[in-house]
Amino acid sequence: MENKKGFVSFVGAGPGDIGLITTKGLECLKQADIILYDRLANPRLLRFAKQSCAFIYCGKLPNRHIMRQENINQSLVQFAKQGKYVVRLKGGDPSVFGRVGEEAEELAASDIPYEIVPGITSSIAAAAYAGIPVTHRNYSNSFTLRTGHACINNEQMNEDKNHTGDTIAYYMGMKKLVENCDELINQGKSLDTKVAIIQWGTLGKQKVVKGTLETIKDIIKKENIGNPAMMIVGDVVALGDSLAWFDNKRFQGKRVVIAKASGSPFDLERYFTELGAEAYSFPVFKKKSKQFSENELETIMNEKKLIFAAPESVEPLFNQLAKANFDIRDLPRNIEYQTVKVKQALAAKGIIAAKAQGSNAGAIVIGPEGYENKEAKLYYSHEWLVDSRFDAINKRLLMEDKWETVIFPNKAAVKCYVEELEKLGVHHLDAIPFAYIGETVKEYAFGLGFNAIDESIQSELERMEWRRGE
Repeated sequence: MENKKGFVSFVGAGPGDIGLITTKGLECLKQADIILYDRLANPRLLRFAKQSCAFIYCGKLPNRHIMRQENINQSLVQFAKQGKYVVRLKGGDPSVFGRVGEEAEELAASDIPYEIVPGITSSIAAAAYAGIPVTHRNYSNSFTLRTGHACINNEQMNEDKNHTGDTIAYYMGMKKLVENCDELINQGKSLDTKVAIIQWGTLGKQKVVKGTLETIKDIIKKENIGNPAMMIVGDVVALGDSLAWFDNKRFQGKRVVIAKASGSPFDLERYFTELGAEAYSFPVFKKKSKQFSENELETIMNEKKLIFAAPESVEPLFNQLAKANFDIRDLPRNIEYQTVKVKQALAAKGIIAAKAQGSNAGAIVIGPEGYENKEAKLYYSHEWLVDSRFDAINKRLLMEDKWETVIFPNKAAVKCYVEELEKLGVHHLDAIPFAYIGETVKEYAFGLGFNAIDESIQSELERMEWRRGE
């Protein structure tokens, strides 16, 4: 729909791995005025929202709802009537045990236009990341999705309780796992029918345990498996022994925080996520552009050498030059970049720049506030501010998980990490093992009380593979 005013998009966030959201779903997030998101929708996806977008948490835990369903329904109607473009972000697929029907009915009753953007449902994705194809011509010709617990209103919908199928996936079934296993046995399933429980499927903290309908209850108790988890039942579970791929990654299960001091790309997070880690960048920043005076713009235009220190510096300068009626063809012939990303940002403006090297004396450096260069004249194009919209998200994720290591890319990141933990009241992570980039960063971290280095992560950083393409 072209006009998104007073409109709601129900968007499937996919199962957890942020790379599994659809292109259309991502575009909805980028345009939204308000996003109402569930607990199992990966909050990293909210980074794609525009800076003016508001976030509302609708998380649900067993026996505890942050926001009641009736309030969610009313909020969707209320915001849409205010002319807002609202995205309702749901884990997995909105139509698979996601209550999209109830919420859409509320909108339809109020004549509010909406759309449903499908997502990859958690059962298929979690099984795939555990190496289990839900169908296989030698093992399974049918696939059944079931809720692990029925609400009072629908307990009688299938009085024969026919759970059978070649492969069965149970959503939200940990609380009634024993009851569901017993029911399948009563329906004729063998005690030896294979079962897999996949906790936090598709994420670095994914954990898979396997057993049978008879043994699985003791296994999950021993392995301390809880929600959120999918239960997959059927002969296809055996294929996971030979087809598992995700759990074989080098850092699978490792919990790594990447400290940040700016809104630079999430390269380290992506790199360690690809290696199987549960990686989380903290905190999140927003950019505030600075206004150059006409005098400063004239000085920039007349300087002999111009150096760009960050890709985010290019847009603010060029926008302001255009607004002030300066002709960019009059820019200095000698324009240099400090990273490949800066080179690409300049190329997008038609500027073929050279790699900065040698002395910067007499040059102007355009960069973010706080950037240091003792030789050149510094003109700040923007500053990075901690995005307070993510404070509650950061606190929840840092408190809920067992983070093992923090990576410090620079001294500013160490300082920011310590200050933000103090602000959020998260004290158990202020002295965990760390890895670093550069000896001065290591010494600075030691000075702030960090005293143990994670040698496996440090060794990986020193391989420098993560810097390819810079």
